[in-house]
Amino acid sequence: MAIFESRNLMLNWSMHYRRGRRFLSRHEPRGAIAELRKAADACPVSARRDLARILYYLGLALERTGRGDLAVMSWVSARKLVHFGAVDRAYGRWVNEYGMRRRPSPEADDFEAFKSIQTARYLSKRGSRRFGSRAERDAVNDLIDDAWKVFSAQLKFQGLSCSQKLDLFRRARVDLPFLCVEDAMAEGCEPIVGNFRSSHVRSPRVAGDDRCTCGSGLPFRACCGRLRSCIELESGSL
Repeated sequence: MAIFESRNLMLNWSMHYRRGRRFLSRHEPRGAIAELRKAADACPVSARRDLARILYYLGLALERTGRGDLAVMSWVSARKLVHFGAVDRAYGRWVNEYGMRRRPSPEADDFEAFKSIQTARYLSKRGSRRFGSRAERDAVNDLIDDAWKVFSAQLKFQGLSCSQKLDLFRRARVDLPFLCVEDAMAEGCEPIVGNFRSSHVRSPRVAGDDRCTCGSGLPFRACCGRLRSCIELESGSL
């Protein structure tokens, strides 16, 4: 009975996998995403190579729908399972040293890392861990953009390692005072003031350049300790 159930499970995920590949070949990435997600859910973790292959193609499908930040989540997960072949090449091509979606230039990569750290710090003060409105998100983004212009003009990053830059970004404090817009606009409610200068950033137990403890062979800062993009911070998962 156990062998029969195992065979059915394998047929289930492989069916969704084949459907997903067909959708991709027909340039229908949205259909591919739906099928490949089902395949990933059904595929046993013990089938590491098969699961890595599913996640690799799921990343391609997400990339083709313009969701590159979410594609990185899939490729990083695949890279933890398999360290060679197409999975490794996709990781090297699309993922930067921060473990985020590679941008057109190193300067843009640095900005996205800085923005991710400051946005995560802000959202950690929100009970929902999400922005309450588009106006709130835009206001926070504008303040972070302005802070980056000052910050990057005062400091030169040439010659610094990724870990050194991350340390600078984490020590930077952007003054994000109230910005809970939906609370401020509610009748009879006072604006909520967040103390964004008092938070203590805990140092990770594993240094950024150390090999990740998950066994991926990647630096911790680019694997389990990688920065999540602002889109990932709000979406929470694939």
